Amino acid sequence: MTGKLLIVEDEFVIAQDLRTIITNLGYAVMGHAKTVQEALQKIEKETPDLVFLDIRLIGDETGIDLARKIDKKYGIPYLYVTSFSDADTLEQMNSTNPLGYILKPFDERDIRVALEISFSKLQKPKVDSKGSKSDSTNTDSKTPHIILGESQVIQDALKKVKQVARTDVTVLINGETGTGKELFMHAVHQNSTRNGHSLVKVNCAALPAELIESVLFGHEKGSFTGATEKRLGKFELADGGTLFLDEIGELPLSSQSKLLRCLQEKEIETIGGNVLKKVDIRIIAATNRDLSKEVKEGNFRADLYFRLNIFPIQVPPLKERESDITLLANRFLKTFSKKIDKQVDTISKKTLEAFQKYSWPGNVRELKHYVERGVILSEGKEMSISIENGTDMNNESTYLEEFQLKSLEEMEREQIIQTLQYCNGKIRGKDGAAAILKLHPNTLDFRIKKLGITK
Repeated sequence: MTGKLLIVEDEFVIAQDLRTIITNLGYAVMGHAKTVQEALQKIEKETPDLVFLDIRLIGDETGIDLARKIDKKYGIPYLYVTSFSDADTLEQMNSTNPLGYILKPFDERDIRVALEISFSKLQKPKVDSKGSKSDSTNTDSKTPHIILGESQVIQDALKKVKQVARTDVTVLINGETGTGKELFMHAVHQNSTRNGHSLVKVNCAALPAELIESVLFGHEKGSFTGATEKRLGKFELADGGTLFLDEIGELPLSSQSKLLRCLQEKEIETIGGNVLKKVDIRIIAATNRDLSKEVKEGNFRADLYFRLNIFPIQVPPLKERESDITLLANRFLKTFSKKIDKQVDTISKKTLEAFQKYSWPGNVRELKHYVERGVILSEGKEMSISIENGTDMNNESTYLEEFQLKSLEEMEREQIIQTLQYCNGKIRGKDGAAAILKLHPNTLDFRIKKLGITK
């Protein structure tokens, strides 16, 4: 391994522990500084490849002040080493350009992973003899979850997938609704060393508050009213594989502390149990929320944010991928023509031009649904639909409203199904699904019939 590192930390013991771990991992430590001025003097003499940067330092200036200086003058990459921070400090850190964060207290695994990821990010892509980037390809073509795209923004995101997939690092996938965050999750899992093991998905937004801990960590028989049998939680089911926490920003504060403990210790305790169980899992989380903003507003724990945000991947919205719209539309056309068994071979030039001009508030999912609708309506071999005159595309806000209502209905259906499964189909009574969902049994009966839920 290569790389010279500078440690900027005002506590001597922590600095020495960090130096020992870094040295044991095969990296060279070129020095240790306690103040901003001392760090700048060392950088003037010898430029480090990476800086470990504490927030609170001796003197009036902080690590954030130093980050801005070395970023502007030297362009040196850095990692923040921090303990629990308030929302304002987090906002200041995010306003700079760190490679990542290491949360105190750290251990050798944290440092090793941080270094591997940091130097992976800093590597320049190899260029083959034809001048094309050799690592700008899509995910493994053998996988059923293929991410299409030739735009630079999508290639940058795919490059991050390749960098992180073979590690066990926690990944946080950010992106608007409908951008394809779950596809990126599959890409990370399928290209990891855990691809032969379980992939367990949890939609945090669809979990009833009363069932979150039971669903995640499991429960023992008789541990509470309605617990008629022992059930394994999602963490235990994912042991050896990957656990996907979708819509992690929707997780209530009351459950975030227990999730944080699991991420830190890699062990769980079932409800009603008294034995801690070790679990070997890789965590991938996804959200359409700005978690740093949620931290500032008091809706999300800062320490959990740091644990999840080790390696963020930003999935770009479709409006930033104009060059991919035609490629995606043609792929969807081929898929739905085969599925519906209609010979629709092309999309009209006028329709493709309209696709390029549209802002796509629902992103790739909206494009997919629109092409599917177009194939159904087509009477010849060419699909031609006027976006300007489409009832759900004519007004962007109207479409968004319909799009969100549909998603809410899907979420409601999923929540009712999970609750019914949890209650073994029982609707009435104090331990029935209606009581847990805080609905009148007749109201729940009506919703079950309307949503088409059957045993």
